[in-house]
Amino acid sequence: MLPRIFTAGAHWAIGSSPAVPISTLAYSQFLLRPTVAKAKLPAVVSVSAVRWATHKASRPANKGKDGPGKRLGAKKTAGELVKTGHIIFRQRGTLWYPGENASMGRDHTIFAGCPGYVRYYRDPAHPKRKFIGIALTPTQKLPTPPNAATRRRLGRVEVPLVEIVKRDSIDDKEKEVLKSGVYYYRPPNWKLGLLGEELKRPYDPKNTWARWQKRAKSEWFPLGQLGSVMSWRGRCGDFTG
Repeated sequence: MLPRIFTAGAHWAIGSSPAVPISTLAYSQFLLRPTVAKAKLPAVVSVSAVRWATHKASRPANKGKDGPGKRLGAKKTAGELVKTGHIIFRQRGTLWYPGENASMGRDHTIFAGCPGYVRYYRDPAHPKRKFIGIALTPTQKLPTPPNAATRRRLGRVEVPLVEIVKRDSIDDKEKEVLKSGVYYYRPPNWKLGLLGEELKRPYDPKNTWARWQKRAKSEWFPLGQLGSVMSWRGRCGDFTG
């Protein structure tokens, strides 16, 4: 580049004196021309169809949905026994607020915080709100007074201790005979079975009838011949004789 003074003189020479030589004018115009020409970039036209994930892309925007219901509403009635985590009421928004021993999820679902009985009630401290709470006993009423004692949330019921009276065993009374001497307690079946074994007559090998009866009941004797043997014995007498 030439010094700045020379460029200023060139401007003065071009604009004031028409008698300046042509070579000087051409040289001054060369100096005033930009050194680097701007490159002309071609115009890029991009035509690409994009289908955005909107409601308008799949169906008209002014048409309503016809999807399945969300099954909102009460799932447990008043006084019903619930456990921890049971869903009591499903809603959109805070139509009902969680009361005592109850909680609300991020989708406004009210569920039980401890075992107990469902209560739908209103609180005088919040007259514009409706609450759902859990009573620990069937007779408890909500809301609890401010000065009432706090109940334990253990999921248990108080049961008074009762002394267990020991009764006499039936086995001990079996052997006792009443004063009348006729009636006595019936022994169990397993004792009656043992009694039958004791009363059974011993086997006598000299008893011909008992030996034949035992032989008839054995496995090797054909049971179909028992009737014919009995009928023949009735006509001819004892066939062993």
